[in-house]
Amino acid sequence: MTKNDAAVLTAAELSPQAAKWSRTFDYMIIVIAAFLVMSVTYLNFLLLAGDWDFFIDFKDREYWVLIYPIVQIMMAAAFQAIFWNLFRLPIGATAAALLFTLGVWIERYQSWGGLSYFPITLVVPGTFFAGALILDGMLCITRSFVVTGLFGGVLFGLTFYPSNWAFLAPYFQPVKLMDSVTSLASLMGYTFARTGTPEYVRLIERGTLRTFGSPVWVSVFFSAFVCIFQYFFWWLVGTLATKATFIPVGYRFKQLYGMKDKVQSGGAKPVGAEIKTTGVVA
Repeated sequence: MTKNDAAVLTAAELSPQAAKWSRTFDYMIIVIAAFLVMSVTYLNFLLLAGDWDFFIDFKDREYWVLIYPIVQIMMAAAFQAIFWNLFRLPIGATAAALLFTLGVWIERYQSWGGLSYFPITLVVPGTFFAGALILDGMLCITRSFVVTGLFGGVLFGLTFYPSNWAFLAPYFQPVKLMDSVTSLASLMGYTFARTGTPEYVRLIERGTLRTFGSPVWVSVFFSAFVCIFQYFFWWLVGTLATKATFIPVGYRFKQLYGMKDKVQSGGAKPVGAEIKTTGVVA
């Protein structure tokens, strides 16, 4: 043990054994927090955008690029606020993207590939790594959530479609099926039929968002605009989550971790210590 470590333990009133237990407890907290971020991000995704990202032929050129960024920026902004306000670490959005991708790949491989025998290429999930890195990088440079929300929120929505085009482009290649031209993604959907396939996303070559028309980039820009407001709202939610109320540490907890109680070690005198005994006059 170095002199610096010994000085830290003395100032914290911890024994070496207590410091070891404290580090072990910190590692447990990190693992639990990772599972918490993974589960919350994935649950939020399943409730709000699950249907649009399950299968390749469900990834509509207009609805998918509209809904997915709006949903995923929620947890990215919330966890970014938590990491920034508590630890001053600009890694919240990237951590959410990394753990979400890890969790969704485990789920797709085990559920669809292992249990249902679906090809993995049919259930490739989308990713928002590029937008998450932009959010964290902009927060690190500007140190302002307002600037991050205004510019990072826009870039989060704009970079989603280009960052996913690398794996999605081959599935839009035209193929001939029974004297009809369809896409490779639709061909996989016809080959591996699923019950209850939503009719409104059956064909990915023609969008159904008639309010905005057919160009995909109109949906992309509208998604980027909505991401600004989503970021600010969920940053507020994450900030409120950091306002925790701590429970006072009792003597038994201090004794368990080897902490010295000031009352017992001569700091403050116990009640009744200043009462002096006097003799009785007969």
